[in-house]
Amino acid sequence: MAGHPIELPSIQFKSKKDATEFFKKMLHSYADGDGINQLDDKYLFEVIQRHPEVKEKIGVGIKRFYREKSNSHPTSCFHLERYDGSTTDFSIPSCISSKEPTVEQGFYSACREAVSDKLISEKEKIFRNGNVKCFKTGEIVSINESEYRHTTPRFRDIVRDFISENEIKVTSSLLVESEDMQYSSELSDSSMKSEFKAFHANVANLEIFKKYER
Repeated sequence: MAGHPIELPSIQFKSKKDATEFFKKMLHSYADGDGINQLDDKYLFEVIQRHPEVKEKIGVGIKRFYREKSNSHPTSCFHLERYDGSTTDFSIPSCISSKEPTVEQGFYSACREAVSDKLISEKEKIFRNGNVKCFKTGEIVSINESEYRHTTPRFRDIVRDFISENEIKVTSSLLVESEDMQYSSELSDSSMKSEFKAFHANVANLEIFKKYER
């Protein structure tokens, strides 16, 4: 029997088992107290959108992720620190086992979709005259060996600020629904899509990184 696929905006897994192994390996690559690097930070932010208590977990917004001992179990797990200084742990299995994406994940994914064509075009222009340097390592990379990533502000912070500045209440009505009632990654309001594209263009900074470079 085929596994149940897990799809995040930036990475897809063929099954829950594959997703579990990916995040388990990620956790084991850090020691207690370590902050999470930029690439893994993105994956953790995307997977926590599936948590059944995502609003409570995120609170005023996530400042950073880190690994630490759990308060309730004799094991280590991922934690997050919010912008107000408060902290909490969260369960990756709870995120993975979620039966369907949350509305928050759908909105985040839709915002990524809104600018995806533009970012693809920008990346192609960067490589128009040949290979270029990785922003972090200085290593020369080809277009297929690279990723075009947000630096500062992070993409999630751009989405958060867009919601805040426009006083948007994120509900399912903002998202296009497919026939099977699963949210697709598209905003239902074309004017909001245009507004987000303009907002993103005004504040986003992106650089070329070697693929999977942490």
